[in-house]
Amino acid sequence: MSVADRTPGGIRIGVLGVNFGWGPHAALETAISEIRRTVSGDCRIIAFGSEYGRPLLDNVVDEWIEFDGTDYAALTRAVAAQELDVALVTLEGLAARAFEAAGVRTVFVDLMPFLWHGPDLAVPPLDVSHYLALRLPGLSSETLDWMRGIRNLRWVGAVVPWQSPDVQPVARSHAEGNRRAIVTLGGMLGLSTRDTTTYPSLVLPGAVEALIEAGFESILIAGNTPRPDLEAMVAPYRAQAEFRFGPLSRAEYRTRIAESALCFSQPGLMSLLEASSTGTPLIRLPPQNVSGFQQAEIHRIATGAHTGLDWPTDVVDEAVVARKAGESEAAGNDYVYAAIADGLARRADATRRSLRDQLEKLIPECLALPPDVWTGLVEKVGTDGAKEIAEVVLDTARSGAES
Repeated sequence: MSVADRTPGGIRIGVLGVNFGWGPHAALETAISEIRRTVSGDCRIIAFGSEYGRPLLDNVVDEWIEFDGTDYAALTRAVAAQELDVALVTLEGLAARAFEAAGVRTVFVDLMPFLWHGPDLAVPPLDVSHYLALRLPGLSSETLDWMRGIRNLRWVGAVVPWQSPDVQPVARSHAEGNRRAIVTLGGMLGLSTRDTTTYPSLVLPGAVEALIEAGFESILIAGNTPRPDLEAMVAPYRAQAEFRFGPLSRAEYRTRIAESALCFSQPGLMSLLEASSTGTPLIRLPPQNVSGFQQAEIHRIATGAHTGLDWPTDVVDEAVVARKAGESEAAGNDYVYAAIADGLARRADATRRSLRDQLEKLIPECLALPPDVWTGLVEKVGTDGAKEIAEVVLDTARSGAES
């Protein structure tokens, strides 16, 4: 008897993504879509908290339940009242523990196993029912050491829709006349910041100038910065290029990357994986948080492409980032956020010139690289993440029903 057949309500799945950018929620959306595609019978998705992800998850979630992000005892009570068959949590380890405390077998997806060290090692739920970690290149011995303590660890591939470029028609290259570019800023909301304008205000002018000088005529800027703010940032360049603005739906986002001859991306892991799954040439924008520095390095290792922008050291000093991040991720992020804000206030013009000058060299180098470079990240990570998550979630629900 299938899980969906055992009660009139079918299978009930609780989901939660950490409120840090869009990556955890994009992964949830892809995994839930795969669950819905493969489940036999009815499937009801109940989301707890995950406010940052509502624009991405609304089409796959049936019911939203509030969670303030701090009261985990209240979360346990709310979960217990829902009679869930299984739970799926991305990156929020304390929430995964709260689901388990409510008696719900929980599948925890760790998209960033490299992130945890020092006091942050209190976050990963080592005893959760199933711990799924993204199979990433270049994980340190320190990371692999603490992961040996995970009770039920399974490595999974990228949680992105995937269709090989040899099957899916690829947009014409820049050399063949494609003058479309996409700048993906991602979801810039974080645990300690609601600022979605400072980073693009500092980065976009130099990036846009370089794209125009390289002959790009259509520039799409995707992110959760309000459109009026983005329009003001590109106003000086309106006569030189056509601009469009996001945010975009999940399907449209991937389509727009695939149609572009070049992608500029802040180095969020899900953004890099999505771009890699389309094979579009990519230049990494300077990181906007601690994890961005690590994710940029993962992309470099996997692709071999040295196509990343560096912050001027008098704006964001990577050595200071590493030292602060050694104390905690929060300390590192606080430094990066403050440094970017100070850079906008004091060094905006110098930063514009630095990024533009770096891009004048990087754009032709990037476009000259072989096409198979750009799928290197998903090829090394794998593309089976959504399928594997769906299998584990449904098997966990089924085993609970039969016990």
